[in-house]
Amino acid sequence: MTIETPRPVTRPSSKLLGSAACIGLLLAGTTAKADPAADPTITGSIEQHWTTNALDSDRAVTDWYTLLRGSIDQRWGDTDASARVHADFEASRYNRASIEDDRSLALSAEAFRRFEKGLELRGTLSYRVMSTGDDLEIGPLIIGTRELKQILSAQGQLGIDLGHATSLTIEATESIEKVGDTHFQDDLISPVKLHADRNLVQLATRLTRTVGDYAFGGSNTAQAEAAFKGKDGSSFGLALGAQYLRGADGIYERVLPTWQANFVKPLPKGFELRGTCFGRYETSDTDDPLASWLRRAELELGLKLHENLAVGTGIFAQLKDNLLLENVERGKGVYAEATWGATKSLNIVFRIDYSQKVKTILDEHESTVDAFVGVRTNI
Repeated sequence: MTIETPRPVTRPSSKLLGSAACIGLLLAGTTAKADPAADPTITGSIEQHWTTNALDSDRAVTDWYTLLRGSIDQRWGDTDASARVHADFEASRYNRASIEDDRSLALSAEAFRRFEKGLELRGTLSYRVMSTGDDLEIGPLIIGTRELKQILSAQGQLGIDLGHATSLTIEATESIEKVGDTHFQDDLISPVKLHADRNLVQLATRLTRTVGDYAFGGSNTAQAEAAFKGKDGSSFGLALGAQYLRGADGIYERVLPTWQANFVKPLPKGFELRGTCFGRYETSDTDDPLASWLRRAELELGLKLHENLAVGTGIFAQLKDNLLLENVERGKGVYAEATWGATKSLNIVFRIDYSQKVKTILDEHESTVDAFVGVRTNI
């Protein structure tokens, strides 16, 4: 897999526009063949949080904030031809640190067709817009910032049944990220573009063979995969490969191993244990202008105490190397959660998180407690 540094984009590429046209035709054809739509699925949640670190920095600022989420999902069709449209939004509002308020809206359309001779075709178009609040520290002064990002992407997948429990999947994805100027609180600094636009293209093929409860595969992204599903509900997955990252003008160039392992294991008396660990380049959730090398492990234990009451706890640890800043971030945390099913479509959630983060060269130490009660609905 190759990850390149961002480069300027001024308009959607002809490849993305062509992909959008093809997916649009597939969507129209699939909808015409699909059965009448069922009722849409609507979800929503509202959470009231209390945090000791609203600015997500080594300056502890306690605050209350409200997090609102919602989605609507409409589907048509059956297992041979189906279409789906989806929309979701998320908004946060802080009582004191209003510079940290975030908002996002996403729209997507997906179509699927199964043809004769073991061919399957799936296409997806999506658009997301985000207004993100953050802060800039200049000595003792904290200035709020706001940035608008738009992401347009198209994806096509072709599945081929080769027989003998073997399948081939070919996938092409193009994503265009357009980032606006960063605006500063009270116009203390003139708006300036701090982050580059990006045009990301990925091509992948995957060959998978199933033998009983086991599945094995490999792909042209230098990755080998294996998976197992047991009759008791247990499962295990493993992927090993390599990633190549190249920065512009020779600022960085290196191949590093990538891996991901996950498992689910039902235990006696209603317990369930889940775990995952991975290592990869991170280009989105990072403070580094280029990327970070991220290694993370998570372990969760859940228990269903009653038909409508479940509890769980989990821990995580991660190590993130910022490649250009040469800073290392060490993080760890723990959480506890309880979910009560008040009605068939209404859940009440109680959760508390505690996390620590250390940034070595910057010599920053962050400690955060976040506790919330939330209401989640599913109509």
